[in-house]
Amino acid sequence: MRFKKITIKNFGIYKGQHDIDLSPQDGKPIILLGALNGGGKTTFLDALQLALYGKHAKCSNRGSMAYGAFLVNARNRYISPEEHTEVGIEFTQTLGTEEKTYAVFRSWSPARQPENTRDKTLVYCDGHYDGHLSDFWDEFINEFMPLSLSDLFFFDGEKIETFAQPERSSELVKTGLENLLGLDLLTQLDLDLGMIQKARSSENLDEDVIQKVEQCEAEIGQLNDETHQLKGQVANYDKAIRDLSVNINKVRHQARNAGAHLIEERDFIKFELGSLRQRLEDNKQQRARLDAGCGPLSLIPDLIQDAHLQAQKEETIQQSRLLNDAIHHYEKELVETLNASNVDMFAQQAVSDAIQSIARKRQSLAIEECYLGISPSVFVGLEEKLKNDRVERQRLQAERERLLEQLSLLEKKEQTIPDYDKVKDIIAELSGLEHEYTRLENLLKKTTDELQTKEEQQELLNQRYTRLLTQQNKDTFEQKRSAQVVEHIDHLQSTLKSFAKGLIRDNIEQLERTITDKFLTLTRKNQLIRSINIHPDQFSITLFTPEGDELSPDRLSAGERQLLAVAIMWGLAETSGKELPTVIDTPLGRLDGQHRNLLVENYFPLAGKQVILLSTDEEITGEYHNKLRPHISREYHIKFDEEAQSSTILEGYF
Repeated sequence: MRFKKITIKNFGIYKGQHDIDLSPQDGKPIILLGALNGGGKTTFLDALQLALYGKHAKCSNRGSMAYGAFLVNARNRYISPEEHTEVGIEFTQTLGTEEKTYAVFRSWSPARQPENTRDKTLVYCDGHYDGHLSDFWDEFINEFMPLSLSDLFFFDGEKIETFAQPERSSELVKTGLENLLGLDLLTQLDLDLGMIQKARSSENLDEDVIQKVEQCEAEIGQLNDETHQLKGQVANYDKAIRDLSVNINKVRHQARNAGAHLIEERDFIKFELGSLRQRLEDNKQQRARLDAGCGPLSLIPDLIQDAHLQAQKEETIQQSRLLNDAIHHYEKELVETLNASNVDMFAQQAVSDAIQSIARKRQSLAIEECYLGISPSVFVGLEEKLKNDRVERQRLQAERERLLEQLSLLEKKEQTIPDYDKVKDIIAELSGLEHEYTRLENLLKKTTDELQTKEEQQELLNQRYTRLLTQQNKDTFEQKRSAQVVEHIDHLQSTLKSFAKGLIRDNIEQLERTITDKFLTLTRKNQLIRSINIHPDQFSITLFTPEGDELSPDRLSAGERQLLAVAIMWGLAETSGKELPTVIDTPLGRLDGQHRNLLVENYFPLAGKQVILLSTDEEITGEYHNKLRPHISREYHIKFDEEAQSSTILEGYF
């Protein structure tokens, strides 16, 4: 089996669709993916296992969560509810002498109830959709990659050391051997035989079967009476509710005609009336403030314009009066200076005439009367102010008309509200009828539920009665036949257990040698152990030193225990005869430099024909990366993009 491509769409930290080529080259089995912690390595491994095994996948963060809830929880947090999530894996598998290419895709969208979410599985064989494989994929995948063996090929390097502990290693070896030798089928056969034996044993006729039949008939009769009585009660309650509903509608019609429905609105209407009157008063005060200002001036625009012009003229007159004496003295000196100079007489006369003409104009302006006595600056902004006041006055007037209209409507509505004393009897009658309606509805529901319970009990009792009659009518020959079947099953189960033990003894020595060889290959310490022994019943592992002494795994260093766990899994995987991809998350986690070198040199290049390593930036780097480079087919970098809120898988390593 070889992985060719994985597809991840809107799954976990991966937003959008990501297609990654995983096919290895000949002689280069390693596919290396690098990512920081939290960048998406474990999510990548979860997507791979989920695509293969669906609800049976051993995903990292599922725990005891229901499968539907897990699918919803595994969706990318930043996608819209309409978008779907999908994981898929494409791989090749050799069946007999023929190689086929399979592609399995699982997609889902959240249901209203998360636990009801289901995935849709589509399987393609050699590029063509296969409906049969799509329906029975879980059974098909277990034929060449059993879920019980997945721990041998998909594992976390940081947790692998726990497999070296006695209880975990025993469990792992037991599971591996059972799948390797097909003992899991014998175990299931033993369970099935036990169920048949139990069923056959229960077929013996009890001495008091007749008494049980009579008792069952009596219970059925009593239940029939109770059911009949409850049905009558349900019919009576239903009729009473229908009649009461008619009366309630009549009283409601009377209450509406009398205006009783407006009683509840009385306080609201009074509150609204008070609010409207206050708003009208505020409107009146605002209009009065406008009228008390410069508003009236807007009635005499022409007079305001004339006054503005007169103020400007008077300002000019005042300036002429103030400057007249000073200018007269200046003109006198100018004429005298001209007379004393050798200036042409005609020029002197022209200047003198001009000065006299200007003086006459200035004096005629200075003697004009000023009766306003105000500055022209008074009129600055007056026109804009009058315009704004006119717009505000129109707005207040429109608001007043609208408020008056609302006030009139509410006053009319208030007048239609009847006095409470006139309608209190109708209201009380309606309240009583509605209370009785609610009481009858509750009684109907309670009685209906009780009737449903009785009918379910009646169905179960009828089934029991049928079984008792069948049992009562069984032939004595059939009873003897059942006893013989039970006896044969006992012999068969004993034979199966003996066969399983013999099969394990015949094959366990080969597994011991394989695990020993793998451990020595990894450690390169021939003086550490001589051999490994596996107990044929408890499947516990015992190490023996070159001197023949027992060596507990607890006496190994942490790195040596992890190498022992790798050797166990490597030996089981190789002994299984299944050429499956090996996928390791954090492959060098918790190892020192010496033991990292041992894995890099002696395990990763030899673990299989396809080895996918998911490494952090503190594991396969520098010297380790250089040693692995000749065995690497492809390298990828899983990088989280803060802006896109998604991890992206790029070609190349850190």
